[in-house]
Amino acid sequence: MSEFSVRQEPDIISSAVLVRVAAVSVAVGAIGVSIAGIVLESTTGALRPDFAGPGGPRMAPGTLSQVEQTPIWEAKTASDLRQRQLRDLEGWGWVDRKKGLAHIPIEQAMEIVAEAGSR
Repeated sequence: MSEFSVRQEPDIISSAVLVRVAAVSVAVGAIGVSIAGIVLESTTGALRPDFAGPGGPRMAPGTLSQVEQTPIWEAKTASDLRQRQLRDLEGWGWVDRKKGLAHIPIEQAMEIVAEAGSR
């Protein structure tokens, strides 16, 4: 059998290599951004100062299909929904007046069901 010796390479990276890698990375990034800008300008004209039109950019709508687009600290949809649900659970009202179908407070409905079940 032959003898193998295990040796470890030094854990030192030359500063010159690090500087070259950083410089190449910055150059590649700058070239990529420049190319993207050229493509964006040539296809859409989005980099022109008058791109948004004379009135400036238009605001996006508050909702897009059922998704709320307001900042989270201004969002009230969930709290409004919860208040409506609580009002429906705790109040009286018509579900379908023509059919004579109404809703009653949940507490009373549970009592009625409990009494009917105990008979």
